[in-house]
Amino acid sequence: MDFALSDEQRMIVETTRAFVEAELYPREAEVERTGHLRPEVIEEVKAGAIEAGLYAANIPEEHGGAGLDTLTWLLYERELGRANYALHWTCV
Repeated sequence: MDFALSDEQRMIVETTRAFVEAELYPREAEVERTGHLRPEVIEEVKAGAIEAGLYAANIPEEHGGAGLDTLTWLLYERELGRANYALHWTCV
């Protein structure tokens, strides 16, 4: 039995990791300092997640999501979990 990640799964992990590092990490200090996630930040992160193909990853494609299978979605969530939880939830 082969337990290696598929090419698609590796791509999702790499894309999500890059998104977290570029879009979420830079916003963490403000969220931690203020305890608040400004509406414009929510919209910016959401727009970035949509552009990267990462928004609503567990929602079926026919309903506008990415339609990831369970394992791939968990890999995606693991990467998002590296960032502040409030920022994480703007992507799902």
